[in-house]
Amino acid sequence: MKYLILNVKKGIKELIEDEGGAGVIELVLIIVVLIGFVFLFKDKIGSLLNTVFSKINSQAESIYN
Repeated sequence: MKYLILNVKKGIKELIEDEGGAGVIELVLIIVVLIGFVFLFKDKIGSLLNTVFSKINSQAESIYN
């Protein structure tokens, strides 16, 4: 876990120090668009996850019963 955190910190540091500005801007724009989609479809995503987890739960209960 500590190794993963160090890699993430290293990656963020390299991203900040990157002099290829267009690449960084594109990455930030992609993240912003993805976050926008999450907020736009959060109700549908929530209902989908509830459906999936309820099916998983019911099938898990049928295995143990």
